[in-house]
Amino acid sequence: MAEKGSDLLYDFCCNVCEEKNVNNEAMFYCQKCSKGLCEDCEGLHKMFYSLHIAYEKGEIDKWPATTKSFDDLQFCQHHSDRLIEMFCEDHGKLCCAMCLFHEHRPCVKLVLITEKTQAVYDAGDFHQIFASINDAQQKLETAIDDTQEFLKQLQDSYEKASEEIKGLRQKVNDILDELERKTVHSLDNMLQKLKHSIQSNEEKCLKAKDGFKKISDAINKIKKNPKDLSFIAYQKALEMVSQAENLLKTLIVHRYSVVTFNSNPSIYGTLSGFLSLGNIECAEIQPEKSKHRTLEFTTKSLYNIQIASDTYQCEISGICELPGGDILIADQMNKRVKLIDAMYKVVAHLDMPTWPWDMCSISHSEVAVTVSDSGYTKTVQLLKVNNRQIVKERVLKFPHHCFGISRYKEHLFISSNNALYKYTMDGQLVKKIYEDTSHIYSVYKCAVSPDGSRLYVTSCRYNKLLILSMDGTVLSSLDDPALRGPTGIHVSETGLLLICGHESNNVVQMDDDGGVVKLASKEDCLDRPESVYYSASTGRLIVGTQIGNILVAEIKC
Repeated sequence: MAEKGSDLLYDFCCNVCEEKNVNNEAMFYCQKCSKGLCEDCEGLHKMFYSLHIAYEKGEIDKWPATTKSFDDLQFCQHHSDRLIEMFCEDHGKLCCAMCLFHEHRPCVKLVLITEKTQAVYDAGDFHQIFASINDAQQKLETAIDDTQEFLKQLQDSYEKASEEIKGLRQKVNDILDELERKTVHSLDNMLQKLKHSIQSNEEKCLKAKDGFKKISDAINKIKKNPKDLSFIAYQKALEMVSQAENLLKTLIVHRYSVVTFNSNPSIYGTLSGFLSLGNIECAEIQPEKSKHRTLEFTTKSLYNIQIASDTYQCEISGICELPGGDILIADQMNKRVKLIDAMYKVVAHLDMPTWPWDMCSISHSEVAVTVSDSGYTKTVQLLKVNNRQIVKERVLKFPHHCFGISRYKEHLFISSNNALYKYTMDGQLVKKIYEDTSHIYSVYKCAVSPDGSRLYVTSCRYNKLLILSMDGTVLSSLDDPALRGPTGIHVSETGLLLICGHESNNVVQMDDDGGVVKLASKEDCLDRPESVYYSASTGRLIVGTQIGNILVAEIKC
């Protein structure tokens, strides 16, 4: 049931009430009368037609097909008051008159619905749609079950992370408690030391006071007795006065002593500089089945991405897909980055100062592009896609050539002909990971495994794929006759490793045994592939070539 204004629109209305201009929902249906009945009318129907059977909504298969569902099909999704009249084959869209006027006037392949309907029936496609629907429904049910499991895993990971945060906080508390204990202990020692010193001086004062009393008494007695001891008493008195003066000076020094606490500025400065106890990250867990899967295709199509303003034949050296579905390609010969839509048509482009070599995604709308030539240009250009436009952002400059690029978390990995470097996102060198100066192109393009444990480097000069640890140790190498002149490389988010063979005219997938499986070759009209990208979300493999074409392969589910 749907509501529109003050009227209620029912899938089935009571036909008896309709004749009286009353709008009630049908809760029963009589096949013999071919009428829908509300509850009140069903009671009268049962009284007059006792042999008729009125089926309830639980037996909807006994009801006729709703006319409302047909009405919904006929009307445009974007213009609800307009009937669908045409089909745009350029965009694969159903169109009403308003759609044609506003969005599809430049389109060439516009076909009437009646023509497309006959074509679908002639091809037998209409009868196959039920199988496709059932297949899609089963996949959705599996996806729903998987989602519930993923949600459970997500909640479990949250609780584990929460416990780790509490554990870290307890460790910090323990450290602070120990620091407090040691600081208070130092405070106590200082207090006791000062008190002992002051009390010792107090005792000296009392002793001096008693000494003055005794010498005073002695001097008084000398006045009455022989004066032979007068000088001795006099001298001792002078010494006692001098000692008292020195003692008083000491008392002045300690009289105003107090205990103070000066906090360690590093503690407050360090803690206040933290935004949190640690970084919260989303780590993707690779399903085991994704690691072992070999890609298979249903269709393969070629698309030319040449545009009228291009000076040279396109050479597609890099491919990158943003999370929103936009696809960017690096056209090396024309020194351009191009944005292509879902139909693989160029919708925007941006000129680079020199040759773009490779690219990788660094956020939901940003990419990093290596831009380098034989002269002084050795940069990575950061770009942003906004409203179907490519916008330049900042430029990172380097002391070496920049060819391959890949990102893992907050680091960029850049290859430069014969070395592989690790940088921060703002271009600060972390380390040189690997180097081979025996020849140029010994370290051509690079990629990182989804878990950040492995680095992959194509060495097109030596026909090898190198597999490195994060510290640059060569763990193994792939040297297969089926892969010659490896250039572009891509590791999907599910861990599939794909490599372009420039000289062997193919794209291969590395299997779990360290061998290769050929995915596309010269038989698929592939000619000198330079770049490859696989999107797990769309199930499409995109291969860029040196002659201006991209090969798009639909992956078999």
